Amino acid sequence: MRSLLPRSSARPGGEPPALTARRYRLVADARQAGRRADEVAREWLADVLGTEPSKAAVRRLIMAGGLRVGGRPLRAPGRLIDGGTALELIVRPELVRRDAGPSSPGEARVLYEDDALIVVDKPPGLATVPSADPRRPSLVGLVEGLLRSRAGGGRAAPARPLGVHQRLDQDTSGVVLFVKDPAANAGLAMQFAARAVEKTYLALTQRPARLPPKAWRSAVVVDDAPAVTDFVIAEVLARGLLVEAHPRTGRKHQVRVHLAEAGLPIFGDRRYGGASGLAPRVMLHAARLVLRHPLTDALLSVESPLPADFRAVLEGLRAPRVPAPAARSRRRAR
Repeated sequence: MRSLLPRSSARPGGEPPALTARRYRLVADARQAGRRADEVAREWLADVLGTEPSKAAVRRLIMAGGLRVGGRPLRAPGRLIDGGTALELIVRPELVRRDAGPSSPGEARVLYEDDALIVVDKPPGLATVPSADPRRPSLVGLVEGLLRSRAGGGRAAPARPLGVHQRLDQDTSGVVLFVKDPAANAGLAMQFAARAVEKTYLALTQRPARLPPKAWRSAVVVDDAPAVTDFVIAEVLARGLLVEAHPRTGRKHQVRVHLAEAGLPIFGDRRYGGASGLAPRVMLHAARLVLRHPLTDALLSVESPLPADFRAVLEGLRAPRVPAPAARSRRRAR
């Protein structure tokens, strides 16, 4: 969902910055037209916050006047949205706050580091970049805190800014690269723009009645933009598939959308039709990143091992389904 960059807006009463609201604007297009206000707001909030809020939280936000239509608060969650309507979302963090997730630098394990780059193993449940709620931890904030602590600075010391060239969804785990030396930003940006960075994801998907080919390419448009992903079936499981994905473009939710369009929704991905009974989150893991070092041109390949929750679901899908015992007929005593 496309929206303008957030604009800070202090609330009356002299609240501290942690409770500052942010405003987002968009004009409803065909994707929002005819849908309930709470459905549109929930999807919008998921993009803004990096995580899907509960239905109750969205209802609270709307009832509190957090969704404006044509400049006026819309306090009816069930109202249908007309196409072309100007919408404004006012996000007060206390209305949508959820579990904060990981909060210490040690929970983002360093996979590779030199003077110019740092590559970390992002745990699931952690946003890559700061969200509308400044109190929610992010991977950027944790890594900046780690670098600051090494330099001997306290919390009040200015954070060392990181170059951010990629990001993962909050539920997605795995390899994330940041730039420490600004001199490396241009070279890295050129590689991402030229699609020269090789990204490998692993996904656990539902198993269809008819298996897909061993390898295939999806070019389904994502959010009105061209998107290409190459897929390989890494393992056929008793109750699912382990799929290797190589995105050639960098659209948001690209792997998730392409797998869902292929009839292979990812376990835990409720947004795109994935079953959630076995999965505590979206079962998608950024397993490997291969690129040229932006300053030395040396080939750099960094891998992330499968996290514990992914391994547990994988093992569960490998086990065949145990049929329920047949009911035994009971004869009535005569």
